[in-house]
Amino acid sequence: MARIQSKTRLIVAIAVLVIVLIIVGLAVFANKGKKEVTPTTPNTPAQQQGVTTKDASTTETDATEAAAAQTTTPAVDPTTLSSIDITPLGISVFYTKGIPGFEFTAKRTANQTQYVEFTSSDLIGAKCTDDAGLIVSIIKNPSSTEDQATISQTVKVGDDSYGLSLAGKGCTSNADLLDRYQTAFTNGFPSLKAL
Repeated sequence: MARIQSKTRLIVAIAVLVIVLIIVGLAVFANKGKKEVTPTTPNTPAQQQGVTTKDASTTETDATEAAAAQTTTPAVDPTTLSSIDITPLGISVFYTKGIPGFEFTAKRTANQTQYVEFTSSDLIGAKCTDDAGLIVSIIKNPSSTEDQATISQTVKVGDDSYGLSLAGKGCTSNADLLDRYQTAFTNGFPSLKAL
C-alpha cells in the first residue's frame, strides 16, 4: 500500500513539473518577439551600403528642405493611427493602421545615442549580408553628421528631438511592402509623444 502511494506521489510530482515547464516555455516563446535594449554598435543595411558625408552648405540645404517637408506633411486623422510604446526610449510611436506585423529593437550606439529599429521578416532579402528586414529607425537626439544625413523628419518632444530614418531599398526582398511600411511610419511620426 505504501509503495502504491509513493508511486502515485511521484507521478503527480512529475506531472506538476511537466506542466510548470510547459507554462514557462510558453511564456518564453510568447515574449521572444519582444526585444529589450542591447548595447551594441548598429549594423543596419543602410550603413552597410555606405553613407556619404556632406559638406556644411549641403547639410544646411538638406536641413532646410527637411524642415519644409515636415511643415507640408498633411495632417493625419488620429483614428487611422495605431501606436506602440517604446519603453527604453520613453516614447509612443504612431503608424497608420493596416500594415502587417513588425518587430522593434531598442539599441544604443558606441557613443551612447539611443535609437529603435523597426523590422519585418517579410522584408529580409538575400542581397545583403545579415539583412534584418529594416523598415525605419527612430534616433533620439541625433547629433552626428551621419545621423543627420539619414534623417527624413524630426519631431521635438519635451527636451528631446527624434529623427526618422528610412531604410534603403537596396537589400529588401519586397520594395512595395517596404514602401507601405515606410508610408505608415512617416504618416504617424509627427504624432510621436512621450510616455
